[in-house]
Amino acid sequence: MAHGDPSNPKKNPHPVKRYEITATTEAPGPWDSVSGTVFFDVVNVDCVPQGAFTGGRNIPNVSHEFEMTRMDGKTWKGLFHRDLLQDENYFGKGVCHWDATGMGPVFVVHGATFSPTRGLEQAIRAGSYTEYFKKSAYKDRSFTDMSALEFLPNSPEVAKHPEDFFPITVTIKEAGP
Repeated sequence: MAHGDPSNPKKNPHPVKRYEITATTEAPGPWDSVSGTVFFDVVNVDCVPQGAFTGGRNIPNVSHEFEMTRMDGKTWKGLFHRDLLQDENYFGKGVCHWDATGMGPVFVVHGATFSPTRGLEQAIRAGSYTEYFKKSAYKDRSFTDMSALEFLPNSPEVAKHPEDFFPITVTIKEAGP
C-alpha cells in the first residue's frame, strides 16, 4: 500500500551514519554566509513506477541544508547524516530506499554562490578534493543570484593563470553516530 510524499520525505527518527565535512578556502575576502547541502536520491529504482509513454522513471530526489560552523578565518566544519531520510513505500511497488548521493559546502558573497559539490561516494573515496574559483567572480557584484563556475585543479585555465583563482578544499570523513 502506497503512502507518504517522496517530494517531502519523513526524517529517519534514528539516523546513525554521520559524516563531517571540513571546508577551507583562500578567498580574497570574507563570506556573507556558509552552509552545507546534502543531496538525496531514491537508490532502488524498482520502487518507482515507469512512465506510461516513455518507460522512464521519475526518480525522487531532495536536498537538505546543514549548518557549517566557522572554525577560523578560512575553515568551516559541518555534520550531516547519510541516513537522514526514512525509507517508505510511496508508490505501492515496495519500499523506496533513500541515500545521500552528493554534498558540499555553499559559500555566498554579494549574493553569488561558490559551491564545490561532489558525488558522495567519490568524495569519500578521495577523502578530500579541491576546486578553484575565479577571484574576479568573488569581487564582481553582478554575480548576484548566480553560481560561480568551478574549475578542477588540472584545468588549463588554473595552470596558466593560478594567480586569478582561489581554492576551496573539502575534506570528508565518517564521524560515527
